[in-house]
Amino acid sequence: MITDNIYFTQKTYLILQQIENEINDAIIAEKFLFSKFTREEIYPVYCSIFYEFPYRIIPKNDFIGISINALEVLDGGYSFDQHKDKNILYDFQIQEFLERRKSFDPKEYAETVDFFMDEFFNRLVFHFDKFIESSKKFPFFLGIDDEHIILLNLIKHYKSTLSNESIQIDFFWAIQLPKKINDQLVLLLIEYLEQRVAILNVKITDIIFENKNSIFPEFQNKIIWNGSQQQLCELFLKLKDNKWIENFEVGNLKLFVSSLCNLFDIKKTKKKETSDEINSLYQIFKGEIIDGRKVYPFLDKPRYKNVIEEMNKN
Repeated sequence: MITDNIYFTQKTYLILQQIENEINDAIIAEKFLFSKFTREEIYPVYCSIFYEFPYRIIPKNDFIGISINALEVLDGGYSFDQHKDKNILYDFQIQEFLERRKSFDPKEYAETVDFFMDEFFNRLVFHFDKFIESSKKFPFFLGIDDEHIILLNLIKHYKSTLSNESIQIDFFWAIQLPKKINDQLVLLLIEYLEQRVAILNVKITDIIFENKNSIFPEFQNKIIWNGSQQQLCELFLKLKDNKWIENFEVGNLKLFVSSLCNLFDIKKTKKKETSDEINSLYQIFKGEIIDGRKVYPFLDKPRYKNVIEEMNKN
């Protein structure tokens, strides 16, 4: 049984590596541009990507296409998701969007594709009820409330597109992927839906289906981390700077962060139960690029407690 989103995180690493190998050929995917940056304009698109089963069919792609909408949907939609009373983004957010449009280069946004994948499968696991409710509003499912019927028809729909070399599922709308990569995401989605169907049909006499553990046995006894995620990041930055460990930024940074989460139990750092601690820690380790230099803004915050100072106190 798939019990958490870490199972998908492990699977999507391989997909991300394929994307990184082809990102230098990425093109701009043309979509309509948001103009007012209101909740009514952005949030429905955000929900259609992260709270709905993808079902629309498009012609086969042989390229990676990323739209500026991908970034705006992600940033704006997430803001509206967290602040349900807001009807419009702050002026500084809108200004950042407009500035980004001037120099948008899809080749620089492999991490955005990565975040879309993480966010989608995270929501699939922890907000599956929203996916089911939204699917009942699809034109072809109107009047159908039986989850079992909905899932079986979606699985049939997905499998038929997999077998047709001329079409594919429009998985993320604002991000277009080659069919060979896109189909791998569809297969992961099918795997989860088939498990859900098995759960709906399970009987007490049935043999329990395979437990797809997302944590390998050697990582089950983890070191419990009592500090913050920022402090864990700072600790390893200091180890790197002192050359006590190899430079983890050479190679797959996300794979390094996943290894940390296999070594350390960082559940105490989660702000809410549905948070993806691996992705959260990854965003901290990723830092920001300012004037061509990588910086970590949290280190300069007045309230941040320096990890070495805190260790000395104890």
